[in-house]
Amino acid sequence: MTSQRRVHRRPYFFEIFTIVNLAIIVVLVAHPMVLTTIPSTFASLFLTFGAYTVGGVVVRAIVAAVRRELPAYLRKIRTAGWISDTIRLVFFAAAMTHTYFWIKLMVPLLNPKLYDQALWDLDQAMFFGFSPNILFLGVFSAPSVLHAIDWSYANIFFASMTVAFVFFLSAPGRRLRIAFATGNTCMWIIGAWLYLLVPSVGPAYRFPDVWMPLAASLEITQNFQALLMKNYRQVLLMPSGQSKNVLIMFGIGAFPSLHVAFQMYAFLWMRRLWIYGQIVFGVFLLVILIGSVVTGWHYLIDGIAGIALAAGCYWVASRVWRIPEWLRLWRVVNSAR
Repeated sequence: MTSQRRVHRRPYFFEIFTIVNLAIIVVLVAHPMVLTTIPSTFASLFLTFGAYTVGGVVVRAIVAAVRRELPAYLRKIRTAGWISDTIRLVFFAAAMTHTYFWIKLMVPLLNPKLYDQALWDLDQAMFFGFSPNILFLGVFSAPSVLHAIDWSYANIFFASMTVAFVFFLSAPGRRLRIAFATGNTCMWIIGAWLYLLVPSVGPAYRFPDVWMPLAASLEITQNFQALLMKNYRQVLLMPSGQSKNVLIMFGIGAFPSLHVAFQMYAFLWMRRLWIYGQIVFGVFLLVILIGSVVTGWHYLIDGIAGIALAAGCYWVASRVWRIPEWLRLWRVVNSAR
């Protein structure tokens, strides 16, 4: 294994995987916007992931100072290898996100068939004739509970992304950071292609009569769903050249639920590293899984598929990079070079 101090000159798998998939979607879509939107995407995402890194370094430095481990942490992050890896991780996190956005956005043009009825029926078959969406709505039907789910689903996912990327981008060990990035990249891009393989818009769009009466209790969710559907209609106009103001981050896809997948992925990593992080992401996983069904964004099978995808990507990445079990937060300084 290349020393943490030296620059790793060969491409990492997540870099190759991102470039190959970006090239594929450029060829499939054959629309100049896939390339012309790269500068605006990178301008936003490079700054975002860079800020996560800086914020994480500050937090880790403070905790390391309290634990009297600051010199060891600073020695790691001052090396050419760590700095080079950081730039590459941030750059390809932005590139991966851009690739994911475009694959998901183009689903209705590349594969217009919808499998929503089949997913609804599969859910019912798993629950002996009962729809999990209807069942969960019945259990969590109190307006105050629906308000809480509405708010939490809209906010917890973004909070979880922040916590996870702050934690992993600022980690001192090369193997840990590259392993996390490898599995995360595979999870999002494979998930995007699954959107294309099994196109679906989600139960709130396919069966609106179930959710429209709940508009007062699910205001945040339904406002956001309306924005995505408006963008979806503009995507359908792209071949005719009549589309206006298409937002690439507003693609629609239900199977699998990558919101659930990301919580599962982070939870599995935290089990190795940080007991409090494990608890936090365990709660996040439960809240997002339930919220995805209650709000009508997803069928239950979407969440199950997301969990399976996350577990597979985690399992492969953690073993390829030989990350030891039950590392703890600050032991990574010495154990995950």
